[in-house]
Amino acid sequence: MSSTDHPQEKPPIDAPITSSVDDDLGRAPVAHDFAASIRELDTSQGLVVGVLGPWGHGKSSFINLMREQFEAEPALTVVDFNPWMFSGSNQLVNFFFTEIGAELNVRSKSRFGKTADWLAQYAGILKPVSQFIPIPGAATAGEAAAAALAGLAGTTNADHSAKMVREEITKELTALTQPIVVVIDDIDRLTTIEIREIFKLVRLTASFPNIIYVLAFDRERVEQALTEDGVPGRAYLEKIVQLSFDVPQAPGRLLRSQVVEELNRILSPVANATLDDSRWSDVYWEVIDPHFSNMRDVTRYAISARSTIRSLGNEVDLVDLLAMEALRVFRPELSHQLSKLRSELTSTHDIMGRKDERAQESVTALLAKFPGDDDVIRALFNRVFPAALQYIENNHYGNDWLSTWRIAHRMAHIDFLNLYFDRVAPDELVAFRNSEHAFELLGDGLALKEYLTGLEPEQLETVLEGLTSYESKFTTEMIVPGSITLLNLIDAIPEKEPRGFFDFGRRNITVGRVVLRLLRRVEDEAGREALVVEILEGVETYSSQLDLIHSVGYREGAGLKLVSEAFAEQIQTEFVERVKKAPPAEPAREWDAWRVYDAIQSHTGKTPLKPSDDPVLLRAVLRSLKSTARSQSMDSRHIKTEDRLAWELLIQIFGSEVAVKTVVGNVRNTLGDDEVLQLADKYLSGWRPKSF
Repeated sequence: MSSTDHPQEKPPIDAPITSSVDDDLGRAPVAHDFAASIRELDTSQGLVVGVLGPWGHGKSSFINLMREQFEAEPALTVVDFNPWMFSGSNQLVNFFFTEIGAELNVRSKSRFGKTADWLAQYAGILKPVSQFIPIPGAATAGEAAAAALAGLAGTTNADHSAKMVREEITKELTALTQPIVVVIDDIDRLTTIEIREIFKLVRLTASFPNIIYVLAFDRERVEQALTEDGVPGRAYLEKIVQLSFDVPQAPGRLLRSQVVEELNRILSPVANATLDDSRWSDVYWEVIDPHFSNMRDVTRYAISARSTIRSLGNEVDLVDLLAMEALRVFRPELSHQLSKLRSELTSTHDIMGRKDERAQESVTALLAKFPGDDDVIRALFNRVFPAALQYIENNHYGNDWLSTWRIAHRMAHIDFLNLYFDRVAPDELVAFRNSEHAFELLGDGLALKEYLTGLEPEQLETVLEGLTSYESKFTTEMIVPGSITLLNLIDAIPEKEPRGFFDFGRRNITVGRVVLRLLRRVEDEAGREALVVEILEGVETYSSQLDLIHSVGYREGAGLKLVSEAFAEQIQTEFVERVKKAPPAEPAREWDAWRVYDAIQSHTGKTPLKPSDDPVLLRAVLRSLKSTARSQSMDSRHIKTEDRLAWELLIQIFGSEVAVKTVVGNVRNTLGDDEVLQLADKYLSGWRPKSF
């Protein structure tokens, strides 16, 4: 699925359909037949029709489809009265007749002019009448209404009594060749008092000839509103509504076809949008579908999820997004509680059976708070947050799953869950996105270099750490270009300030992890050896060449034996010969210069460097032997740091302390002073660090 699938994508609208052209549920024939049957009924004493159904079942759409039949020749006049615009019985009665009269005048002054005039007069006369109409239908209701009208018979409005005006209205309406249809919709969305007022009004005026009231409401809601003093609302309703039609719930098959259509619509702006087929079906049926009971639910879901999909559809797994949006729309309180349990939903443990007791209590409390959603919550854990299964069943996901979930942009990883709830990407997720892009470029050395060197240097190590998550997706085509590019970037990675006692900040280790994982994609030893040779030819610094040689070989504490021992000795010897023949092309980039020349000294037994050598190279050697020691008191969180030099190794590489002193002086005279030279001065003066 891609954005090109729906080039003229339209947003979903939570509004009733107005034409059978939009009748996706196939209700038009039924609505037309029902409207036709109403035409055939005797309306000489008026008629009240109910279109019934729960909220969201499409009552308004059904009435709009009925209008199509009413418009067929001979066309009926259809007038809409919106009770939401008025409050109070006096205002309601007054405006009902005023609005109906005005609407008839607009439709055809020649046909309805007199009727409209009489209705306007009647409105003024009957302002207080509804207060005499009892609710619900006591036996004396009709008598009370008649008494009310009789009491007003002497009241004049333009010299006409209420009785006379009513008789004139009746005469005019009787003379009509076709009845007038008055539609009153959304009654069930009114307050209880307002619902009662509407039915009092209809009861008062229901006997006018050639007036067909079409009332749309939820039977249960209205019956509840009309019930009073032990008299059931249904009994009162049955005295008023003479014909009713229950709008059926949309068939499951049709409803789900609409879900699919709406999902396609809201996913269309997402570039290369795809749903994980292995998960989508289960997530839909177990987490999303239980919340749909009618078309309004579907449309409401589409409207609400639309903005989230637009902003996060390219960032977060779509299956997870659609599942969480269903809860946000239909179970907002549950969604809010889940946002408070982010750690519980995503934390893994490498030790089977090890659980956080506080987290266990939180999850147990969640299930207890939402017993009606128990099945949905358990399905959500199973399909979206598998790490949370440890709290409801004997299931376990170790830390190795985190990289799998992060690569897939799953909310099972805390970074993507935070992104969903906060809509702001955490620093870790920003770095991961950069890692993801770097992974896509691993097979193109030039493009990878351009991308990585365009990042802030401080981001590089974190971005490269993120590449290890993609080990299972590494291909053999990535090995050489990816390894060469990363090894050539080691010197560009800033050494981090120590963040803790165990933070050693070795930037080459980060690169080495990725390179070694790349090489492991080749199982054949001879094949790996050929790749190592090819990589070494492209690595620009001796420090990175030696680091690779040590990593794949047999050096104690470093070698992973990815090549034969004979091959490891061969490339070590060839390396020494290269260094002996030519100094580093860019000595300032030699991030591990001491180790390079230590390799020559170990091979030849001779002092490899002289104080008269290139000052830039000598400074690189001094800097490569600088480290930072850390200590922490038992009663304090503060970490103390102290810069040190590997003094004995420095003397060994230059031959004597006198030679070191000369080196320091030559470097300072040529390149200027710096921290490592000042540290060397301290050692030359006799200072030695105390043991922590």
